[in-house]
Amino acid sequence: MDDSVILRDLVGDVPAFLAESWRRVPRVLRPAQPPVGVFTVRDLEQSLAGGLLRAPYVAVLGAGENPVDPIVAPRTVADRHLPDYVDPEKVSQRVAEGASVLLRNIEHWHAPTAALAYELGTSLGRPVEAFFFLTPPERQALPPHRDDADVFVVQVQGQKEWTVHSTPTDGRWDRGRAEQPGQVVLRARLAPGEVLYLPRGAAHSAVAADGSTSAHLSLTVRDIGVAHLGAVVQRYLAAELELPPRPVEETGLLDAATRLLEHQRVRLAELTPRELLDAARAAALALRHQPQGTPNLGGA
Repeated sequence: MDDSVILRDLVGDVPAFLAESWRRVPRVLRPAQPPVGVFTVRDLEQSLAGGLLRAPYVAVLGAGENPVDPIVAPRTVADRHLPDYVDPEKVSQRVAEGASVLLRNIEHWHAPTAALAYELGTSLGRPVEAFFFLTPPERQALPPHRDDADVFVVQVQGQKEWTVHSTPTDGRWDRGRAEQPGQVVLRARLAPGEVLYLPRGAAHSAVAADGSTSAHLSLTVRDIGVAHLGAVVQRYLAAELELPPRPVEETGLLDAATRLLEHQRVRLAELTPRELLDAARAAALALRHQPQGTPNLGGA
């Protein structure tokens, strides 16, 4: 894990954070130069006004409820009917009624956030996604829930009161709404520039405090699960083996079965748990969204 600039901007003292909090306990951090200007409420307003965002990237959330619909309007582009473009007026109306706005995966389409997420992911060796929440005063965007990720919450505007519960003690938990969130281990009010670290699986919820609209950026650090390990094992076992795909006779099938088993026994004997874990993380990291430079379209 690299001591990158962005990681220092999020946590301040990187060695202390890694030793005391990473993958263990939630913590409020007050770094000297937090990335509060990477994506702002003004960016949210301009992105919605631009008219190109579609429903998968935008949701409005009622107080503790599922996403509220509809916020979209159809368009016709090149004779194609496209039903899911976000209507900024409908979003504004929902916010006036007390709903929160969620922008998903802004690293896909906002260049500064893409660069930040890519650098942080490179430092941590894991894919990073970015989400932006705008919550009206005294409102709660989501009920207590668990994320299948470690999360760095960067408070951008206003204040937010967070309640964080204990981290699961084993691997048998589900992401999403937490009916039994566990013991409360942290209550904290975040002001602009402060960062809250949430370990993977720790249930949490937040309310916009101090009578003002709250906005925060969530940098979501994904990690692998058992399914990823199994997929990598399957690819590893199948590598460097060539067998006829459809032996016709029984002897041919038995020979293929013998060679397959022997090949997999040898391959498994050579594979260590650490190598498997590293290979699975590398495979996940290779699939992440990479920031693109500004295209040269022949302008002056």
